[in-house]
Amino acid sequence: MKKKSNYLTDRVLTALKSVLVNDVGAIHEPFFIGKEREYLNSCIDSTYVSSVGAFVGEFESKLTQYTNSKHAIAVVNGTSALHIALKVVGVKPKDEVLVPAMTFIGTANAVSYCGATPHLVEIEEKTFGIDVPKLRHYLKSIVINRNDISINKKTGNIISAIIPMHAYGHPTELDQLKELCNEFHLHMVEDAAESLGSIYKGKHTGTVGDLGIISFNGNKIITTGGGGVILTNDEELASKARHLTTTARIQHEWKMIHDEVGYNY
Repeated sequence: MKKKSNYLTDRVLTALKSVLVNDVGAIHEPFFIGKEREYLNSCIDSTYVSSVGAFVGEFESKLTQYTNSKHAIAVVNGTSALHIALKVVGVKPKDEVLVPAMTFIGTANAVSYCGATPHLVEIEEKTFGIDVPKLRHYLKSIVINRNDISINKKTGNIISAIIPMHAYGHPTELDQLKELCNEFHLHMVEDAAESLGSIYKGKHTGTVGDLGIISFNGNKIITTGGGGVILTNDEELASKARHLTTTARIQHEWKMIHDEVGYNY
């Protein structure tokens, strides 16, 4: 039996195929036309070429200024940023996290790293972001509220968070999503991997939810080769994220004490 065609999905695929530049699906290639070599040589000369150093601190500082976020925690890539963001908002094994049906696999993988389940939801045609009215209708049909916790009555699992993804830099309807999150008691972690420079009603994408992430992979607006950042205005969440991404080590002159399972991110 021939699989039924989905009108919106077919249109999205047709649009994507029209911009792919080669068989591996590269949508954008980086251009190095400025001071990249000079800065790389300066970094090598400093000998700080890993997780600390003046360049990392300056990078984080400039990102807070540009996005108007109070905190920016640099990490190795966007997927690791999502993983930690989900952990610090409290996503636990067996939870469900709402993820747009059109996104990069890293969005879903980050949920799986937490032992949780990616729960795919509909997108809309204007932004390719989450279709909030459809999602509200859907959640009302499957959610039971217990002590301000949303339970999926079909699976018995907690639906604890949602990850809006701003496809190709187009901000999704964040105001509507905030209202939905309040209604269903969900944490919002924004996947702003592709939307550095995108503004939604005066706010930079990635700064509206509990936390947001940006990617600096080779096909992003700017690149560090790999790289990502966690953005948040919440000091407690920022502190927790920085702790987890640096192996959860308690600062000491020489003792190596780690108070929980951390990540070398």
